[in-house]
Amino acid sequence: MLKMVVRRLLMLIPVLLGVSIILYSIMSLTPGDAASLMLGNAATPEAVAKLRAELGLDGGFIERYVRWLGGVLTGDFGISYKTRNPVFTEVFARFPNTCKLAFTAIAISSIFGILFGVLSAVKQYSIADNIVVALTLLLSSVPDFWLGLMLILIVSVKYGLLPMSGVDHWYSFVLPGITAAAGYLANTIRMTRTSMLDVIRSDYIRTARAKGCPERTVVFQHALRNALLPVVTLIGVNMGWQLGGTVITEQVYAIPGIGTLMIQSIRQKDTPVVLGALVFIALLSSLINLATDILYAYIDPRIKSQYAKG
Repeated sequence: MLKMVVRRLLMLIPVLLGVSIILYSIMSLTPGDAASLMLGNAATPEAVAKLRAELGLDGGFIERYVRWLGGVLTGDFGISYKTRNPVFTEVFARFPNTCKLAFTAIAISSIFGILFGVLSAVKQYSIADNIVVALTLLLSSVPDFWLGLMLILIVSVKYGLLPMSGVDHWYSFVLPGITAAAGYLANTIRMTRTSMLDVIRSDYIRTARAKGCPERTVVFQHALRNALLPVVTLIGVNMGWQLGGTVITEQVYAIPGIGTLMIQSIRQKDTPVVLGALVFIALLSSLINLATDILYAYIDPRIKSQYAKG
């Protein structure tokens, strides 16, 4: 197990290096100049050149990337072109809001997705199964921005039950969490239903029922545990997507998160902030995938034995 963890951590180095090269290339090759955007159209060429020198934009592409990478290796991700604050000061100021939104959405999609998926599989071809299947089709086809606006109009504006924006209280994340969880909830239901149907038809499930095991024990202790592996994989992937993919939800509910920060920074060509935020998200996603693989060992002892053998 320890060897697997160390090997996966070492694999992060080329992954993060590749992500940084691709992102730096995209930000450098896209039209626009950070100094010109900051000074405006009325700025003189001398003022623009002076600001470019102050921001470290006066060198070539390779020179600027090597300079940035050297700072990263010493723990310095640079400063924001706009605010002149350290990059991780900007990122960590927004990260708690994104983290709260992501965990709320994952909790909603995971809990209800597994429950509805199990119900749909156990009651296959019943009315409950048809309702759940119709729900998954509806949730997977509804755009996030439309669902967010409808929830604001109905829940916040019409009935005044929950706030339509802000991050002041825990219940401020209920509507954004539901909006962000909708598509992932549909995927979790489908994955759980498919995996449960495969397991329920297995010989050991029929044997457990033939021995007189209660149906609840058969479903939740025998079937669900063996059906969870692909579901856990999906939840881990969804968590990585939620940390960096809640841009639309943050925009609709005016949440100052990392997604909003990245959109603003891309528009302003604030390269250090974009790189710092996305490399940080890539690192978190990789660590979440590693935690998912470790969790496999506690769900399925056969995988733990494979890890032990290397």
